[in-house]
Amino acid sequence: MKNLRSFRWLTFRPIPVLKWTVLIGLVGLVGGELKADMRTCEGTYLRLTSDIADEASLADYVSSFDAAVPQWLAFWGLPIDRVTGWRIDGYLMGDEAAFRASGALPATVPAFRHGFASPETVWVQYQSTAYYNRHLILHEGVHALAIGLFGGGGPSWYMEGTAELLATHRDPVETTTNASLPLLAQSVRSFRINDLPRNRQESPMWGRYRVIDEKRQANALPTLASVLKLPMNLEGDVESYTWTWAAALMLTHYPDTRDVFVGAAFNGLDQSPAFTAKFAREIQNRWPVLRARWQLWLNDMEYGFDPRISLVGLSVDDPRYDGSPLDLRIDANYGWQSAGVWFPDQSTIRVRADGRCRIVAQSSLKTAGSDRPDGNDTPELPPQVRDWISEPAGITAKYHRGHPIGQLQVCVLPIPNQDDRVVNALDVRPWVGPVMTIPVNRPSWLLFRVNDVPGTNGVYQRGDNGGAYQVMLQ
Repeated sequence: MKNLRSFRWLTFRPIPVLKWTVLIGLVGLVGGELKADMRTCEGTYLRLTSDIADEASLADYVSSFDAAVPQWLAFWGLPIDRVTGWRIDGYLMGDEAAFRASGALPATVPAFRHGFASPETVWVQYQSTAYYNRHLILHEGVHALAIGLFGGGGPSWYMEGTAELLATHRDPVETTTNASLPLLAQSVRSFRINDLPRNRQESPMWGRYRVIDEKRQANALPTLASVLKLPMNLEGDVESYTWTWAAALMLTHYPDTRDVFVGAAFNGLDQSPAFTAKFAREIQNRWPVLRARWQLWLNDMEYGFDPRISLVGLSVDDPRYDGSPLDLRIDANYGWQSAGVWFPDQSTIRVRADGRCRIVAQSSLKTAGSDRPDGNDTPELPPQVRDWISEPAGITAKYHRGHPIGQLQVCVLPIPNQDDRVVNALDVRPWVGPVMTIPVNRPSWLLFRVNDVPGTNGVYQRGDNGGAYQVMLQ
């Protein structure tokens, strides 16, 4: 995204509110304006004009935008009356030259790759999937609203991270609300922003997880500090947008950084390094923990990733391990779980584990595989199939990232220091019990998890797990 560097406060224009009402018609303007084959769709907050002859899609984009705006305000903690009378113009352009010629895309707007926002107008290059058109329209809409509310969106890492966060969604689904109604009347359109896609089919062309996986495989993940230093103009670079989104997602999910991140929006007029310096000062006492969180976050992000079960309890105030026996319960339906202490360098830790947990529920085995992260279909299995019960060694009938599901995993996570300049690959060790001996070569935290495919409602996913392993350290 690009946006106009010279901002002015948005002037709200009184308009009739057309709540969930879409008006579609042909625009028949002359004299260097839009051609007669343009279509305009009007909603409460967006008037969208396009040369794409797909009225149903235009209506979908506008209604999604209208559904998103109240959610954006809730994210910022603002009342809905802050957008009373606010509506922007949007242009979804299949033939950019036609919009240039008409003046709908002014000469003052520079060339751009995907989208561009001004206080009252957004322009989006037409994409080949409905999902990515919708994503870009929402993304640019966040910029336009931020300019109106705060005077701007801050520097690129914050501006683009926030817009990516508030534009990410799943393709709209139909939800049943009242079984007593006729079938067609039961379906109500549900649309939520900041709702992570569960598979590629829910987010065609989005590609953020692909970028993360490629860099993870190449051991080339950026540091959090480098993301906060990205240049002001990202030139539509999807990789840079990916890192800003990942950072915004992490910072808004951890309670000790959420308020700082959201509150920074009110300083959005400042796009200078002072914005980032102020933000850094407010989180500086958490910086070693943030760097460790970032390493774990990027390691885990893929389709099915659930931020709520990926929050790891690390603290610079964790006590030093004193060598006494320590009993832990490692839940099968959660991500990485800390031992709650840190271990000095040159330590040697002996780990024992036992217990059993459910790693696949019978009910999940009988469902189709359309919600799996890889999007592949899984045939329905016989109803007599039982829950899959695992011990710490795991179940070799199914693997995730090269290891059996249900396997207990141990992560030695060094406490970051100022000399660290890269995001290192995680030191993850599979369970090879009955007793593991783990050497620690620098001050570190120790984490545990039960290996499984991320996700909540598909086959072979973490969401149907139950129980826990018992782990003892000494």
